[in-house]
Amino acid sequence: ESQVIQVADLGEIASFSFEAPAQEPLHFEKKDGVWICTEDEELELEQTYPEGIVDTFASLTATRRMDEIDALADYGLEEPSYVISLQPADGKSKKELTLLIGNSTGDEYYLQIEGQEDVVYTVASSAVGNLDHSLADMEKAEDDEETETIDE
Repeated sequence: ESQVIQVADLGEIASFSFEAPAQEPLHFEKKDGVWICTEDEELELEQTYPEGIVDTFASLTATRRMDEIDALADYGLEEPSYVISLQPADGKSKKELTLLIGNSTGDEYYLQIEGQEDVVYTVASSAVGNLDHSLADMEKAEDDEETETIDE
């Protein structure tokens, strides 16, 4: 029976950013209840993408916690594949949290909280899957478009 290990409990998130392999870092902010990407504020986002990331990482749970860490490189955490930073809306009682995500191990990934170098967690790969979307993926589809063009 796997125990639930709470990694993050941030409540409402005001903004977040993430870096994923082979794409530019992206920053998101909630303005008037709507998530926007600060790199392109005109772009209408399909809100399920940023919501999914926030829902997952603001209250992230791990499957395992390891305290005896030899080398971060063993877990892919010396140069993490993904980095996500979350800024809580309540900045007084909760600080910004940066999560580093390293190698995958089966259906899990190694994860570390920035500033806690001696602890490594494993989290479900489904959590990390939320980060595997480019900004183009997150763009809200036009309802009136019949044909879809594919960029070569």
